[in-house]
Amino acid sequence: MPHQIKDLIRNVHRLSTHFTLDELTKTSCGLPNNTTSPVIVSNLQAVCANILEPVRAHYKKPVIIHSGYRSPAVNTAIGGSKTSQHCRGEAADFHVTGHSVYEVVNWISENLDFDQLILENFVPNIMNSGWVHCSYSKRNRNQEMTKFKGSGKYYPGIILHK
Repeated sequence: MPHQIKDLIRNVHRLSTHFTLDELTKTSCGLPNNTTSPVIVSNLQAVCANILEPVRAHYKKPVIIHSGYRSPAVNTAIGGSKTSQHCRGEAADFHVTGHSVYEVVNWISENLDFDQLILENFVPNIMNSGWVHCSYSKRNRNQEMTKFKGSGKYYPGIILHK
């Protein structure tokens, strides 16, 4: 099959009603970030069904994906955790057009089942700063954390100040 046709098929591979494999595997680091693993694709489908689609349905606005699946090479290149759920297709970083990340994190916390929910790269008192990191797995812990911009520390809970 010619390379262009394979790319076209990959770009339209739907993980759910509103999300594609292309969206959940895109990267700006310049390295390949493709997956054909049925386990990873299944995990991405679970993230879409249990996190991303409910968020989109609630806000009725586009959910912009910053990061979904990360190949080991991509994860290393961006300085991701060696145990990152992104490498298993269990996590997505995103924001919702027209809504603060703080608002979205709080809605998820109150309405969805998740493994890990992080208000990530947040700047205190700037509600649109950073992004939502949310993971979904078979062993959901409903763990909530905040990581402030410029800090390597993760604080327990969803908080506005250090």
